[in-house]
Amino acid sequence: MHFAMLVTVSCWAANMVAIKEALFGFSPLALALVRAVGAAIVFGILFLLLRDWSQLRLTRALWLRFGTLACLGITMNQILFIDGEAHTNVPHAALIVAVEPVMVLVLSVLMRLEALTTLKFAGMAISFTGVVLLTYGKPGHGSHAYWLGDLILMVEVVVFAYYTILMKGIADQYDVVTLNTVIFGLGALMMIPFGASAVWRVQWSQIPIRSWLGLGFMTFFSAVIGYLLFTFALQGLTASRVAAFNYIEPVIATGLGIWLLHDGVGLWGILGGGLILLGVYFTERERGEEATG
Repeated sequence: MHFAMLVTVSCWAANMVAIKEALFGFSPLALALVRAVGAAIVFGILFLLLRDWSQLRLTRALWLRFGTLACLGITMNQILFIDGEAHTNVPHAALIVAVEPVMVLVLSVLMRLEALTTLKFAGMAISFTGVVLLTYGKPGHGSHAYWLGDLILMVEVVVFAYYTILMKGIADQYDVVTLNTVIFGLGALMMIPFGASAVWRVQWSQIPIRSWLGLGFMTFFSAVIGYLLFTFALQGLTASRVAAFNYIEPVIATGLGIWLLHDGVGLWGILGGGLILLGVYFTERERGEEATG
């Protein structure tokens, strides 16, 4: 389970660089829809090869539940994440995403799934202070980070945190292929009204190779492999433990962003990022003690 999440966060960290490459040929909405449809097709093929149609005979309540997951985890998550990263840089995106464990805690407390302690509250406050510094600080030299992208990504973090909690409640009831086939299929369908016109305007003959390679990585490694392993890990790990792997993602993504895209975070970014990770550490340390206590 832990190895599955390690591979997942590695794919999702590299995905931030792949998005930047793909955006040279696609608008954010067009990229989100093409990627979602591509992943849905791949999952559909896997389902046809490995499963049978009888597994899709679900009750109306289950279709509604799957539809909610698809709207959150695919439609809203993909649109917000790609659009957010289009307006910021990779290090900023990675550090904002690192807040997800804290957001899972906030939602768990609000949903009365978890108790709020002093250390958890302190961790939450420290992390959100880090987000404010990261968003407030001016971009470093050579950076294209803007506060708008950071704020969009914060909304995405809330959406994906809620998706993680809901997915945990159903992940062990269905196999990962069937679950992701249904969710990606529904998510892609719900994304069509938002991205159809953007896809129509794409100049397909002018898309550079780097954008096709970025799209390919986003579809096969980040979406298909990443979501399969993510769902698999949720079958054996708690939602908070899965979210805690976001410690690793900003380190990998920031390194790749600086190395391949020459991104930077600046002094405010370093201070804000440090506070974000410190706050996540405090909240996860407290939750780990509760789990073993």
